[in-house]
Amino acid sequence: MASVLGCHLVGSVPLPDTEAVFRECLAVLPGRLKRIPDGETGSRQLFTTFQAQLFGVYPPMMTKFEHNAPIPHDSFTSEQIDEGIAALQQADLQTGYDTSAVESYAVFKKLRDEGVIAPGVRMQVCIPTVANVIFPFVQFPFQPRVEPIYEAALFRAMRKIQDSIPHEDLAIQIDIAGDTAFWEAITPGAVRENSGLEWFKPWWEGDVKQYMVDYIVRMISQVDVGVELGIHNCYGDMDHKHWHEPTSLAVVVERQILVTKASPRKINWSHMPVPKSAAERPKVGLEKFLSPLKDLRPILEQHGTELYLGVVHEHQPELTHQMIEAVESVVPGLKFGVGTECGGGRMQWAPFEDALRIAADVSRPVL
Repeated sequence: MASVLGCHLVGSVPLPDTEAVFRECLAVLPGRLKRIPDGETGSRQLFTTFQAQLFGVYPPMMTKFEHNAPIPHDSFTSEQIDEGIAALQQADLQTGYDTSAVESYAVFKKLRDEGVIAPGVRMQVCIPTVANVIFPFVQFPFQPRVEPIYEAALFRAMRKIQDSIPHEDLAIQIDIAGDTAFWEAITPGAVRENSGLEWFKPWWEGDVKQYMVDYIVRMISQVDVGVELGIHNCYGDMDHKHWHEPTSLAVVVERQILVTKASPRKINWSHMPVPKSAAERPKVGLEKFLSPLKDLRPILEQHGTELYLGVVHEHQPELTHQMIEAVESVVPGLKFGVGTECGGGRMQWAPFEDALRIAADVSRPVL
């Protein structure tokens, strides 16, 4: 399709190791990727769940996390909270994102030298916002004081990544998932439609949106000039379910606009999901779902930000074509690339590969 320029891999890929991810994905998507993630293999396959262990330095601080279920929270005395925070401060938290990135870059360089990875392609490192770690894995009474400690650990990892990988070879993607629920939950209509949004209670007081914009911008500010930066907007994919089926892209578009205006640097790309439910629910429909893109387009064009829409659904090429045609109808002339809704770590390789083949079929090369 003439308007679809390239593809985007969100992050996780259902393959055993980094080399397999690079080789297989590039083979299926020839010339389609400006950036490629390492697939978040091994312990990173389930998004941020591997980060939960960091809070084991004070076990009472840890939640009893279950996928797609309310997270029970306990009560604590101020002395217990002080004790837990002291233990965390003394622990020298290491998130591991930097270690994984440096190891993957060695594979990236080897395959580039072999001609598997084309010159100019960057390695994409995906890092979540603080909310995607402390909300699911830290007991609520601890969250306000854990936030700056964990944020500092993330920023240290980002610093090491950028000190270890040449800027011209690096792209950093900020993953924004659970944060979206906080934003959705302040809309009464969304909560009436999905009472599960009531689970998402911010640990902060005051303006929910501004607080989120501020911490996203703090994270953006850690990315050096010369390193590309992107944002992945997400509605979750635990057990192949979203924690909320959005009625439109309004929330992620509003946030993207606010973050872009506040950002101290260019945002090179933004990825937004277009779930199957957008086409399947009569009260939604693709035109309504996609209409906020009209407001986003001027911002994208002004700042030179690439847009990737998650319209690719495995074994459903007709639906993918339908969604692309809807985008072209709602926002004529919009330049965009395609990807899946979310990462593929919870899928099997065969259906994920099918999704990649669909993506290649509907897009034009960018290299």
